[in-house]
Amino acid sequence: MQFSLKGLFTLLCVFSFCTNAFAQALNDTAEVLILKTGEILPEGAKEMGDIKVLDGGFKIKCGYDRTIEQAKEKARKKGANIILITELKAPDSKSTCYRLRADVYYAENIAGYTPISSSAFDSSLTAIVAPDANYAVVCVYRPKGGTGVLVHYNLNVGDSADCRMWNGSKYSVKILKPGPLTIWAQTETKEELTLDVQPGKVYFVKCSVKMGAFWGRPKFVEVDAHFGLPEFNAVEMKGDPEKQGDPVYK
Repeated sequence: MQFSLKGLFTLLCVFSFCTNAFAQALNDTAEVLILKTGEILPEGAKEMGDIKVLDGGFKIKCGYDRTIEQAKEKARKKGANIILITELKAPDSKSTCYRLRADVYYAENIAGYTPISSSAFDSSLTAIVAPDANYAVVCVYRPKGGTGVLVHYNLNVGDSADCRMWNGSKYSVKILKPGPLTIWAQTETKEELTLDVQPGKVYFVKCSVKMGAFWGRPKFVEVDAHFGLPEFNAVEMKGDPEKQGDPVYK
């Protein structure tokens, strides 16, 4: 029996489809490894396709943790247990959600696999607060540029600290009480954000200004440490000494 090249190609496509369909039977609780661009895949990893988690315009729960969980769900459906993130956008002026694109892979054994770059990142966070510390640290920062560069406001971190958020400023606030922590600021309107802080953890809050009816309004959002740490470190407080220093503790 003879097969044409076209027939052989079709047969291979059908076989590939059936193989991937069979691989989609991953358990809903199967472990999924998260990698970022530049991190090395485990040996023998097989590419299973790509995924994306976008805003869609109607999402409410779309923080970093929920976005990663949705990505894991999509990966499992493709028979993959590795997510290699190729694009991850933090909330910005276009969306209040995280948005993700990634390639997905399958490897036989991912238990205990730790990318080298992730180990270095964890060390950077440990330098801010030790995992066994009895307090948390909230890093608040406002990068230079953007809307309302001349507008500044007091960012109240819980009931204990005021941070004067000038254009190009940052503060590290030690939080001793675990649990819900309210962060708020007010100009012509009042804005609030609640964090669930736990000892030994670092939290990053990115601040900016959005335009209001007569004056700039405070804007701030919790960002994942992979975004927050490099952005926080990049802010250099210069100029007027009154704009610098530690937060004012009440």
